[in-house]
Amino acid sequence: MPRVRPGKGRIWLLVGIAVGIAVGVGKLAYFAGAATSLSDTAERIVGTGGRTLVHAAASHGASLRAVNGITAVLTVLVPGVTALLLMYAARGTLRLRAVIGVLVVALGIAAFFYLPHGVAAGVAVLAFAAAGIALAATGPLVAAPLAAFAALIATSFLPRILASHSTLPNVPVTALHEALFATPGSPLWLRVVVLVLAALPFALAARLVVR
Repeated sequence: MPRVRPGKGRIWLLVGIAVGIAVGVGKLAYFAGAATSLSDTAERIVGTGGRTLVHAAASHGASLRAVNGITAVLTVLVPGVTALLLMYAARGTLRLRAVIGVLVVALGIAAFFYLPHGVAAGVAVLAFAAAGIALAATGPLVAAPLAAFAALIATSFLPRILASHSTLPNVPVTALHEALFATPGSPLWLRVVVLVLAALPFALAARLVVR
């Protein structure tokens, strides 16, 4: 599969990330709220699965503290993994557009072997136009929005881990503290540790842009 040239494809990832960060810091509050809701929904889904796992583990005699700790870690990682998958999808569309362009152009050229020249010429023109549109539109219409959404999730999720008043992002912090020390709590040092852990998949997503 062809590599994405930095000057042609990566720029749309950077544009998308810049837009996502701008939205996340409050320029477009509606979209920032949507990203926050997405992160919170992902955490709730994992939390629900974790509670189900806790009950199942309890019935088999497993350590509830261990299960709660694992669930808390997974809950923290889910938003970042979502952003990472979005960045993989964005890069994938940039690579796939070149393949689609080549295939469409090849289809137009192949028309000369099966159709009258007048008809084949029209098909070829249409194929070249479609290939050009695919190459030009994939970046701003597909890759950039995916990258923007990934950056928006990071901007709306990570800062709230350090904020003691943010209820949902601190739920896994409290659960992890309880799993480690058998008492609920949300000290600053643990929130920092959780922040570093949560940032790992986001860092991998950012690495995809510069690779």
